[in-house]
Amino acid sequence: MSTVSIVKCADYEEGRVYEAVKEAVELIGGASQVIRPASKILIKINLLSAKPPERAVTTHPSLVGAVVKLVKERGAIAWVGDAASTGGMGLEIRQRNAFDICGIREVVEREGGKIVNFSRSGYQKIKVPHPIRLKEINIAKPVLEADVIISLPKLKTHELTFLTGAVKNFFGCVPSADRSKAHRLAKVEKFSQAVVDIYSVCKPGLAIMDAIVAMEGEGPAAGDPTHLGIILSSLDCVSLDIVASQITGFKPQEILTSVNAMERGLGPQSLEEIKIKGENLRDVIKKDFKKPSAYRSFVRRSLRRLLTPLGIRLFRVYPKTDISKCSKCHLCEEKCPVGAIQLNPYPIFDYEKCIQCFTCHEFCPEEAIQIKRPWLVRQLQK
Repeated sequence: MSTVSIVKCADYEEGRVYEAVKEAVELIGGASQVIRPASKILIKINLLSAKPPERAVTTHPSLVGAVVKLVKERGAIAWVGDAASTGGMGLEIRQRNAFDICGIREVVEREGGKIVNFSRSGYQKIKVPHPIRLKEINIAKPVLEADVIISLPKLKTHELTFLTGAVKNFFGCVPSADRSKAHRLAKVEKFSQAVVDIYSVCKPGLAIMDAIVAMEGEGPAAGDPTHLGIILSSLDCVSLDIVASQITGFKPQEILTSVNAMERGLGPQSLEEIKIKGENLRDVIKKDFKKPSAYRSFVRRSLRRLLTPLGIRLFRVYPKTDISKCSKCHLCEEKCPVGAIQLNPYPIFDYEKCIQCFTCHEFCPEEAIQIKRPWLVRQLQK
């Protein structure tokens, strides 16, 4: 059986976070299982965009610092990495500032770790064993060079996969061209399979999830912070995500990254194979956790075969620009995998091309691109 620990942690006070991380890891058997002296440990954080930590977009620096400290105490080498390529006005500015604005660089350097920016460390093309969607991917070199990888995700909603956790966290290990290829698949089933293709070559040894303050609603970048007050840990990322989905009110079978990983033998084969230690699961479930708009667009999915093309349009969920927030940075135009966006001078969407992957919404640094639901969909969701 795989084990998932749930430990309460009221806030991000550094001493409190460190003790909670230590307890969470001890409950699953202790850090010595994966962290050996002199081994190279890559701590893969979620650094989606250059936003301050209180926005709950990225892994909180207090948790990053605690894990670096844990690694260093065992005589290992601590690398902290992600692509750090979003969240500002220009690419160079975004790469230079993301680790700083998110508060990551300060704590990593203080605790004796090293920042590895995937965008600068380079990528290596590899074949995916037993692929479903991506036969070859370019993977960040630190991922291949590390002896052990620790997934350090932020618990957040996601417009395409509904929830982003320890498995989806590895999507940042490939360059934007590979991520665009996955986004062009558009459908949640196919996209989730592509995510698991990437996860299957990363082989993390430990996962510690930041769920002290999670993100609900329109995640992974424009949602609302919500206090859960917990840290989760497991040696198995899939098991961790399954428990996280239950805490946030999803059914485990609705998170298709988990389902696909289980089908491939990359996680438990049933919920009964997961043992929870620490807090009781039912005591930490947030019953009013807000889901992303895409989650409740079940009408489009379940009735698509019965609707005429006109009828389908009535249920379409689509991106739209709030020009009062738009800075005309061109990032949405740059990131759209199908070229459905042009600036003139604000983003104009070609809805015939749009595949509703919501990459534009995810990457917009100003939260100017919103997900709109037609009136009929909003009424049915009530």
